[in-house]
Amino acid sequence: MKSYAAAWLTSGTQLQFRRSAFELMRRIEHKPHELIYFHRSDDPYSQLMVQVLPDLAARFDVVIRPLVVERLPAAMYPDPQRFEAYSILDATRLARLYGLGFPSSATVPDRLAVGMANRHLTKLQNDPNFFAVAEEVGAALWRQDIKAVRSLCVAADIDEKTLENNERLLRSLGHYASGNIFYGGEFYPGLDRLDHLERRLNRLSLGDNEVHFELTRLWRYGLESMDRSVSGRTLELYFSVRSPYSYLGLYHGAELAAKTGLRLKLKPVMPMVMRGLKVPPTKARYILHDTAREARMENIPFGRAVDPLGLATERAMALGFRLAEDGEDLAFFKAFTRAVFAEGIDGATDQGLSRVLARAGISSSKLSGALSPDVWKPRAEKNRQMMLMSGSWGVPTFRIGNETLWGQDRMWAIVEALKQH
Repeated sequence: MKSYAAAWLTSGTQLQFRRSAFELMRRIEHKPHELIYFHRSDDPYSQLMVQVLPDLAARFDVVIRPLVVERLPAAMYPDPQRFEAYSILDATRLARLYGLGFPSSATVPDRLAVGMANRHLTKLQNDPNFFAVAEEVGAALWRQDIKAVRSLCVAADIDEKTLENNERLLRSLGHYASGNIFYGGEFYPGLDRLDHLERRLNRLSLGDNEVHFELTRLWRYGLESMDRSVSGRTLELYFSVRSPYSYLGLYHGAELAAKTGLRLKLKPVMPMVMRGLKVPPTKARYILHDTAREARMENIPFGRAVDPLGLATERAMALGFRLAEDGEDLAFFKAFTRAVFAEGIDGATDQGLSRVLARAGISSSKLSGALSPDVWKPRAEKNRQMMLMSGSWGVPTFRIGNETLWGQDRMWAIVEALKQH
């Protein structure tokens, strides 16, 4: 029953119902189409957003209300140092892809300068020039030009409660990250999700019927003509069978490998919760709904989820590590994650695992050959340590050559890395 409830909560039908209800209330209350944008000066993704939002406002009949935040919930970021360092590198890649300004030599900005910038911009939240000023101030921050920041940011006499209220609103609406747009019950964080917003606004007949922010989804074009020298190279994938993003990552990685001749090497790791780390409910809810819309976009089944936490994960790991010895781990893990995230199959039972093996084209006799915990657990921990050493903190993480790429939506960056080499 829980799997059917999850399927309804993440379905396109339920999403359309919520959107229609929101639009009806908006019309009744005579409110404009208002997008709330949460900005943070030391967020590299925010620096990219302020460069594109004026164009979005010009293309669509919407009002964008910027709000500045400064303190993000610590519990949402299990490894903030690695996340911060990676975000800067990732923003550099995105800037190149979209032709935006962001210094390739950027480092973590000066904290005092960041405080000045946030307070100056908070004072300008209602100023029509907010985005232009935010871009200029942010550019100075990211190139470590403290003198320019001081010159641009006049003494801002603001009530600190303004920042606190903005942060409280972000949490109450159901999210935790900056560089983020909220409209009608849904969040669109960063450039990666703006295409979802564009499509939604176009369906409301508010814009130009174009989608400008889908470049990250075009990675499949040209794969057939890619230099065959990439064939035989190894793409590592660190993933968790409990991560819905890993489920999508397994499908994308397998597709890329099939089309290019890459060797996909799987590196399973234990889920965060089973390592003693917590995933706050707010984060879990967003991940579930975001995975659902990403899966719909990519035509990957998703929704009838049965949480594999605990025994199901342990049995999948014990069996998957064994099947890797026969080269059958990719087929198994694809089938297992599809079973628990899209088909409502309980991966903790012999019956459920037998169905998974059958769908993977693997003999059910392999079920009895699962490895013992004292064998597979050290291997899973070794994979986690290797992932940390590569500069990543979570799954799914791809590793190609010296490049570390986090997220199922970074296939375009993997392709870019292949072409560069």
